[in-house]
Amino acid sequence: MKKDGPDILVFPPLVSVVVPVVALLLEWLVPLGLLPLGQLWLILPGVVVFGIAGWLVLAGERAFRQAGTNVDPRKPSLLLVRDGPFRFTRNPMYLGMVLFQIGIALTFAVDWALIGTVVVWAVLHFGVVLREEAYLTATFGADYTHYCSERRRWV
Repeated sequence: MKKDGPDILVFPPLVSVVVPVVALLLEWLVPLGLLPLGQLWLILPGVVVFGIAGWLVLAGERAFRQAGTNVDPRKPSLLLVRDGPFRFTRNPMYLGMVLFQIGIALTFAVDWALIGTVVVWAVLHFGVVLREEAYLTATFGADYTHYCSERRRWV
């Protein structure tokens, strides 16, 4: 049965804020010492990953706004967005949130952010993405399933 919005378990931006804060706290309390601090060979890729993450989130949000649909995943989807980063992945904003964790890990040598990457992905995948897909299938039917056949869920 179609609902007025997807039955997601958690508000995605909250996950992308809470997990790095917890990772930083754990890094301070229980440092693992896996990533060396201040190494240019880690910082540069980390900054690049930050840039990609930011572009995915901002471009995804812009594509939603330009199309005239809700950005907030708790609200109804008014139409399918296929422009911007949605040409390459079905979940660019969530992918950006996952990559943000990797950027933190590499740029600032936060070992716990690597573990946080897995946590963010799992929470988003099982608590948001799969639920949104069920909702979008019920809402848009064959149009959405065709879109899914053309684009990968994550990468």
